[in-house]
Amino acid sequence: MALTNLPAPRLPEPTSEYSLTYMQDLLRALEIFIEQERTAGDIRATTITLTALPTSATGLESGALYNDSGTVKIVP
Repeated sequence: MALTNLPAPRLPEPTSEYSLTYMQDLLRALEIFIEQERTAGDIRATTITLTALPTSATGLESGALYNDSGTVKIVP
């Protein structure tokens, strides 16, 4: 889950002509955004619906959720 407590990086203002500096700034902002999206973080919500939980822990990583006959369990 993305880090929700961090502001999204600000994209640079486009220039009227191609600018190497603008492209470098844009790429840097996109790299920061991608890194933030791939970084695990806290989740806080009021409701959640999980529609396709596996029905067995087989092959799942530790901490994954699965549905055991209607009961949500966590892989140890």
